[in-house]
Amino acid sequence: MAEGPGHAHAHGGAGPVFRLALVANGVLLVVQVVGALLFGSLALLADTVHQGSDVFALVVASVAMSLSARTPSDRYSFGLRRAEVMAALLNAVLLVAAAGWIVVEATRRIGDPPEVSGWGVFTVAVVGLCVNGGSAWMLQRSGDQSLNVSGAALHLLSDAAGSFGVLVAGLAVVLWEAAWVDPAVSFLIAGLVLWSGVGLVSRTTHILLEGTPAGVDTNELTNAMTSHESVDDVHHLHVWAVDSTMVALSAHVVVAADSLHDAQLVGAEVEGSLVELGVSHVTLALECHSCGEDRGAAGSGEAG
Repeated sequence: MAEGPGHAHAHGGAGPVFRLALVANGVLLVVQVVGALLFGSLALLADTVHQGSDVFALVVASVAMSLSARTPSDRYSFGLRRAEVMAALLNAVLLVAAAGWIVVEATRRIGDPPEVSGWGVFTVAVVGLCVNGGSAWMLQRSGDQSLNVSGAALHLLSDAAGSFGVLVAGLAVVLWEAAWVDPAVSFLIAGLVLWSGVGLVSRTTHILLEGTPAGVDTNELTNAMTSHESVDDVHHLHVWAVDSTMVALSAHVVVAADSLHDAQLVGAEVEGSLVELGVSHVTLALECHSCGEDRGAAGSGEAG
């Protein structure tokens, strides 16, 4: 059975956008830390914690992007493509941890909310909303649909929503002197952060456990192979994701052919049908029981 090497992982225009988003969010983090300390807002402090996880997420994602672009080697036959999945999982764990801290702190303050500077909180929230929303928009526009980039964009979108919540808390203090809104909004931000983190944990662990990729129908793949007139049976079918963009498949295919050469031609045609369905790495073990002297198993190389 022959199997070709993997492919380098390209990320298009996401690299420069990542760097720009990292700088912008790093500056915003400093502004939010200063603002949270000066204005006494837990909602802003909670958003600052989330913002800190965003900055760390962008750093980790940038490193993972560089690692996953490395070419395959003898030691890592698929390259380091799963570096981005590991980075996304780390980001998710940080989100869940941040949500827990926010809930604890909000619970402590809800009964006795401290004095909050409404206008200061409102101003910082507007800046945060613009920076996070703009960064998320740029990442989405970069054309990179990998889990790494999507995870970073999700971080930024959830933080933009958090900034909107902080904005509401600031207005509530300015208009109605409702200081209790600040810790109340913190609970909402915690829920948003937790939802983002749990969803990302689910997606990354599914890949690491080599589950069938989302959107892939194994019955459809089997039917695509058995629909070939020379394919008698398909068994030992395995489909998994190497990373968030590369789907791999291996299977044993029983073919009706007069020679090994004919069996390999059938294998090549079956590969082509699988590539059309979005499988980028195909390994087929061809079982030819009527190949005469060539009888045995033959391999069909990687497609894509």
